[in-house]
Amino acid sequence: MSGSEKHAGVGLYWVFCVILCVITAFEWAIFKYKEAWSVSNTTLVASLIVCSLIKFVMVVGWYMHLRYDIRMLKNIFIFSLIGASLVFTGLVFVL
Repeated sequence: MSGSEKHAGVGLYWVFCVILCVITAFEWAIFKYKEAWSVSNTTLVASLIVCSLIKFVMVVGWYMHLRYDIRMLKNIFIFSLIGASLVFTGLVFVL
């Protein structure tokens, strides 16, 4: 982190907190009301995976301060995430 960069204020942390809560509420609602809303299992799983991925990226990137780390550490993390995602996707299609 260079000397000119400083951490965000508390207000921005609250904004991220509210966004994460809204996404979590959507996940809960789509699971709870899937029959009433006629949501197929494929759509349910896809939407839950997308929401979870968005929340994961937000938590890692914001609350764990990944944006302040050196580029090499970010690249290692992103490479590992992509590798794990590819392994998971491959296993889904194999099993």
